[in-house]
Amino acid sequence: MENNTYLNIADFIARRFDDVLISSHAVAIRLRREIVGATPQQIRTGLEGISRLNPGRFGGSLRFEKIAGVNCGIVSFQGIENKNRRVVWLHGGGFSFGSARVYKATAIFLARALKCEIILPEYRLAPEHPYPVPVDDAYSVFLDVVKRSGETYLIGDSAGGNLAACTVMKSIREGTPLPAKLALLSPWMDLSKSSISNLKNESEFSPFDNLDTLAYSREYIGKMNEDDPLVSPIFGSFHGFPETHVQVSDVEFFYSDSMRTIDKLKKSNVNVTSHVESKSLHGWHLVPDILPDAKRSMQILADFFN
Repeated sequence: MENNTYLNIADFIARRFDDVLISSHAVAIRLRREIVGATPQQIRTGLEGISRLNPGRFGGSLRFEKIAGVNCGIVSFQGIENKNRRVVWLHGGGFSFGSARVYKATAIFLARALKCEIILPEYRLAPEHPYPVPVDDAYSVFLDVVKRSGETYLIGDSAGGNLAACTVMKSIREGTPLPAKLALLSPWMDLSKSSISNLKNESEFSPFDNLDTLAYSREYIGKMNEDDPLVSPIFGSFHGFPETHVQVSDVEFFYSDSMRTIDKLKKSNVNVTSHVESKSLHGWHLVPDILPDAKRSMQILADFFN
C-alpha cells in the first residue's frame, strides 16, 4: 500500500512538473509574441528564474571560468572528479536561450555518475550573435578542453545537439582531436523550412510549435544557406564521427529529425546506439531528480560514457 501511495504521489508530481514546463514556455511565447518591448535578455532572465526551482542534488557545485575566451559553467560533485576525464555539454535553447544555471541540476546528476567535471559553455546567443558565432564558440571551447584533458566527451541537446554535431564536423575538417564519444539528445539537426520534424511533429508534448522553430532558426541563421552542413548538420557528412548515442522522445518535436540522424549515422558506419523515451516532453533531461523518465535517460547516458 505504501509503495502504491508513493508511486501515485510521484506520478502526480511528474505530471504537475510537465504542466510547469509547458506553462513556462507559454510565458516565453507570450512575452516574445504579444508583449511589446520584451527583449531576449528579459525572456532569458525569466526562464533562469524558473530554473532556480530545480537546484540539483546537495553536494553539487557550479563555478565559472573563461575557456578560450568563452564564459563556462564548471559543475562538479563534492569534489570527486576523475582528472583524466571531462565532459563538454552544449546546452539547448533554440540558439537564443539557455545557460549553465539552467542546466545545473542535470549536470550535477551526470557529474556524480561519471565522477568528473561537466563543462557548460555559455556560447553567445542569437539574435545578438547569429551564426557562425555559437558554432565558433562551441568549437573553440571544445578544442581547448580536448587538448588539455585526457578523455573528453561531448554532449549536445536540442540546439546544442546541432552545435555538437557541427563541432565534430569542424574538428574533422580541421584535423583537430575528436571527442572520445558523442551524445546527441533530441538534436535539432535540420533548420530548413522543409524539415520533416518542422512539417510533421507539432504535438501537445512539444513545448513549442512550428512558429517558434521558424522564428528561432531565422534569428540564428539570418541570410545563411539553411542547407549548409554547419547550419543544418543533417546535410553534412557523418563519416569519421566517434561512437555516438542519440536520445529522443517518441512524441516530441524533433523525433523525425533524430531518427533521420540515427539512420544516417548507421549508413556512415558510425558505431551508434539510441534510446527512445515514451511520451516525454522535449527537454525532459533537465530534471532527473524529479521526473522518472529523465532519471532513466540520464542513467542510460552515464552508462554510455562509462
